Amino acid sequence: MKRFRIAPFGLGILIGVLLATAGLSAVASRIFSVEAASATPGVGFVGNVLARGELAENLKFGKPTVTVVKRKVKVRARGRVYTRTVKIRVPSIDTAITCNAANPCDTAFQQGTLQPGGTTGWHTHPGPTFVAFAQGDGTVYHDMGSSCPGTKIGAGSGFTQMPTEKHVLKNDGPQPIVVYTLYLLPHGTPNTGIRVDQPQPMACPSIN
Repeated sequence: MKRFRIAPFGLGILIGVLLATAGLSAVASRIFSVEAASATPGVGFVGNVLARGELAENLKFGKPTVTVVKRKVKVRARGRVYTRTVKIRVPSIDTAITCNAANPCDTAFQQGTLQPGGTTGWHTHPGPTFVAFAQGDGTVYHDMGSSCPGTKIGAGSGFTQMPTEKHVLKNDGPQPIVVYTLYLLPHGTPNTGIRVDQPQPMACPSIN
């Protein structure tokens, strides 16, 4: 999870740009189904989708990584040609989502409120997410398979999530947490599909 800092005036600019580019009036539809969650439901959390838009530009989103590729090289020495296979480490991207005119992505901008002592429950999202904390203090935990590392997050900070990252946010402070989240989604994802409930991780029995 990559953290970043947001200037106090940056959140307002971000909201204005997203609402303008979406070309839609603000709506207050809930992103969660009215049915009970089958895994680890949130407690004290409400999320409202403020605007949605379609992104058809040729873009690829992900996080930097390094890929090892094999290449055959030929070397001439003393009248002979030698062939060897070498391994080369090259910069690459762990792709989260690809958008283009033939296969556009959907964007959704959400305001979420998490009450003191509340939790979002364990979940993932179908695309990459970008989260900005406007108010409050909390801890984001990630299921790493054998451990559940936690990262403290406060007002003015933010973080990103890859689609495969199973996580939960808990409110550790005395006031409600207010977050704004930009989702990049596969085209046609409904509001009820922005969040995907996940079961309690075996390595995190006491974190929910």
